[in-house]
Amino acid sequence: MINGITLKVCGITSVNDAVSAAGVGADYLGFILHPSSPRHVSEAKFARMAPMLPLAKRVAVVVQPEVETLKRLATLGFDVFQVHFDATTPPDEIRAWADAVKPRQLWLAPRLPANEEVKAEWIELADAILMDTFHADKVGGTGQTGDWSKFKRHVAAHPQKTWILAGGLNPENINTAINATDALFVDVNSGVEESPGVKSQEKLFALWRALERL
Repeated sequence: MINGITLKVCGITSVNDAVSAAGVGADYLGFILHPSSPRHVSEAKFARMAPMLPLAKRVAVVVQPEVETLKRLATLGFDVFQVHFDATTPPDEIRAWADAVKPRQLWLAPRLPANEEVKAEWIELADAILMDTFHADKVGGTGQTGDWSKFKRHVAAHPQKTWILAGGLNPENINTAINATDALFVDVNSGVEESPGVKSQEKLFALWRALERL
């Protein structure tokens, strides 16, 4: 936590980047297991990395997973499961994800078009809701900022829930984003990279300095 803000650095692909992110105060490290992502980490690679990772909590980032996949990933030592899914996903499928993991382990990341809100049944099932920028052809990681007023509206309506702000955050806009949204939990990825999957120590440090100035 930095100056009262919980930080997740996503798209970790190496032990060195994990250490660098934890070194500037990241509370959570995200590992993207979706094969089409340029930051994809296989289960086998994560298993090799796991003994060398720092103490920050480990987040498995998955897309529309099978229940058996979540159960298998749980054996690898992930602390949290961040599930990206289409807004048309049947409620029973989402409830099955919640039942497959331990309490306080499910983060839901719905793909929300501009005119759609986070559904009450999702909020009930999730331990946290991550709101990323919507793109018709991508599940996340667009590098573009989203609808900050929409995020703030959800935080105000459901203050008992943990809300995670994602989408295009970087050292230059992080403070503006937090002030505009009342976010207490942020997720950064491409905004602290040299190239997809390679984190920049300079940008990570710049992010830390920006959060320290809040």
